[in-house]
Parts: sequence; C-alpha cells; structure tokens
Amino acid sequence: ALATGDRDKLVQLSVSQLGLCNDKMRARVWPVLMNVDHLEDEDNVPTDEQVQKHPEYNQVVLDVNRSLKRFPPCIGEEERPLLQEQLTRLIIRVIITHPHLHYYQGYHDVAITFLLVVGEHLGYHIVERLSVSHLKEFMAPTMEPTSKLLQYMYPIIRQRNSDLHSHMVRAEVGTIFALPWLITWFGHVLPDYNDVVRLYDFFLAQPPMMPVYLATAIVLYRQQEILEAECEMSSIHGLLSQIPQDLPFEKLLVESQILYEYYPPHSVKVEAETGAVPSSYSSVANNFSTSVTKFIIYTAPVFLGIIIFKYYFQS
Repeated sequence: ALATGDRDKLVQLSVSQLGLCNDKMRARVWPVLMNVDHLEDEDNVPTDEQVQKHPEYNQVVLDVNRSLKRFPPCIGEEERPLLQEQLTRLIIRVIITHPHLHYYQGYHDVAITFLLVVGEHLGYHIVERLSVSHLKEFMAPTMEPTSKLLQYMYPIIRQRNSDLHSHMVRAEVGTIFALPWLITWFGHVLPDYNDVVRLYDFFLAQPPMMPVYLATAIVLYRQQEILEAECEMSSIHGLLSQIPQDLPFEKLLVESQILYEYYPPHSVKVEAETGAVPSSYSSVANNFSTSVTKFIIYTAPVFLGIIIFKYYFQS
C-alpha cells in the first residue's frame, strides 16, 4: 500500500484491529495519512533566538519539562534533554508559522507523540497540518469552541440511553471531565504509550470529530457505573475523570465509528449548540438493535472507517 500510494488501504490498516502495530510502520504511514512528503522543505526553521523570544516560549518550556511521564521506558535519561529541546522548537515553530493559532496546555502532549514516532522534521509537518485541521478549535483565543465540541456528547448519549442522559443532566456534571481527553487526544490521561499511539493511528484516519465520539463511547460503556453513582456533580465527575486502565479500546473504537455513522455531527448540531431536543429524529437510529450493533462490531469496522474517511475528505 505504501509503494503504490493506496491511501484507502492505509486507512484500513489504521482503523483495523490493533492498528499499525509498531512505530516503524507508523513512521511510514502517518505522514501519508496527513499528506506529508518526506522531502518537505525546511526553509522556515526558527533560530534559537527566535524560539526563546517567542511570547509562548516560557509556558511551552514549563509544560515540556513536565512531560517526562510521556516518554516510554525505552527512552533513556540521557536522551530526554535533546527530545525536550526538539519538542519546544517544534511547538514554537508551528505557532510562528500560524500566528493566529494559540498554544494551549495539552498541545505538547499531542506534539510529543509525533516527535517520538517520526522525529522532529516529519513531526513538525504533521503537527502543523493537524493544527489547522483537527486541532484548530483547541487553538482558538478562548476555550469556547472546544466547549461547544464537547457538547456534542450529550445528544448522542440521550439517543442511546435516555436514563443515563437524564442522570448526568440532573447531576449537572457537564463535560469538563472529557476536556483533557479531547485536547490531548487522550495522550495525557493514558499511561500506556502503546494505547496512545494506537488511538493516534485511528484518529489520523478519521474526521476531526472522532475523539468526541470516542469520549462518548467511553461514557456509554461505563453507563452502569455512572447510573449507580450518586446523582451529584462531584461524584460523577470524579468517576469519569479517572479512565480505567483496562478499557477495551478496540471495541470502543468500533463503537465510536458506529456512533459517528448513526449520529453524524450535522444531525446533532442543533441540540448540541442550543440544548433543544428536536421534535423528531430518526426512529431507525433510536431503535438500533443490539443484535445489529453486534453484527457491525464484528464484521464492518474497517468498512465504516473507510466510508467515514472518504465522506470527510470529500466534503
């Protein structure tokens, strides 16, 4: 697929069970998924002086210095200072290239993943492209656009489990529990490096909203725990803020594709933005049976991934 430039096949591999399997494969496939050429020019590399004089430099350095836990065990202590220097330069370079973008705490969690897998050169080009597409709402002057994206969770939850939706609304839990999930692509909240890169395989082959759908799938997966918790904000927020380490991510990635297929962003946009429940919505989606769900889970994850990928990039 790499030799022939078969992007559809690479999407299949990225969304299929276990994804791209190892970082050697990711280093070759991730740039292709983001239309990055290995021979991209290096004309706009900032000097050390330009990096250090940037208004965001001090905050970036503080965050990068706190990123030690993101390094996998195979990265030795002696290698980390150089990687932190590269990470700082990569981040500042993106912001210099796109002055309208604003650095946010958590951006370094995304950038470090690409640095570790593909290196500084390709990492910059991938992160730069993501910053004007998948991450652009997070890099607005305020968090308002990000908060609006998180609100898309509630209409989907309501249509899949009205009792769970009512419980969460009564508790006034909101969506802040999912903020670090979304803005770091789960990189900040998952301790296992292999889980993080697996999710990145998936997200790179999907539309920008897919992390919201994965967050929703996780909430729905934990519905019993949530319903058994006290209907009070701090109780449910505390529960959801801690992601279990044994989540079945492969199953959840498939479920997130199913949610996207049945409740695409445009179909829940009005409810997400206004809170008003539409007077009517698809009974097919509401009555989506468990047996059909199981059938799709085990027979069509790759197919759904390709359909969603094509729909997004052709729209």
